[in-house]
Amino acid sequence: MRTRQFIHDPQELLSQGKALVKDNSDIKFAYRVTMVNLLLGGMSAKELAEHCGDGETTLMSWVKKVDENGWDSLRAKKQTGQPRRLTDEQIAKLKENVSSNPNNFGFNVWDGPSLSKHIKDTFDVELGVRACQKLFHKMGFALIRPQTYPSLENPDDEARDAFKKTVRIE
Repeated sequence: MRTRQFIHDPQELLSQGKALVKDNSDIKFAYRVTMVNLLLGGMSAKELAEHCGDGETTLMSWVKKVDENGWDSLRAKKQTGQPRRLTDEQIAKLKENVSSNPNNFGFNVWDGPSLSKHIKDTFDVELGVRACQKLFHKMGFALIRPQTYPSLENPDDEARDAFKKTVRIE
C-alpha cells in the first residue's frame, strides 16, 4: 500500500486534532477528528475500518481533506431541505380563514382536502392532503371527530340503546 505524502507535518496535524476533540461539542465532527487522529497516530486504515464500521476509503478521504483543506473540512454541511411554499403572512391568513366558518368558503368542514383546495384557490399553491393535515397541526388545530352515538360523559341509556338497535329482517 502506498504511503501518503503529506503537505503538512502529520505530528502537527495530530496535536491540532487532539485539541479539537477536547474543545468540541459537535459529535459527528469530533468522531471524524478522532478517526483521523488514530490514523495519524499510526493505526492502519484497514484495522480502524474493521473496528469503527466506516470504510477504509472514507477514513483515508478524511485524512486527505484535513491535509489539504484543514480540520474544518470535516464538519457536516448544513442540509437546507425543501423551501417552504407558503409565507408567514399566508399562513397567518390561512389560520384566520380556518378559524372561521368553512361554509363562508364553500366547504362543509375544514379537513385536508378542503384546505388543499382552499390554498390552491387563494394562493395558487398546490399542497397535498397530508401536507395540509400537517399544516393544520402546525397552526395549532387538532382533529376532532364527531361522536357517532350519544355521549359517554352524559349517559342517556335509553338514547344509547335506541341508537344501538338494529332492525332485523326475518
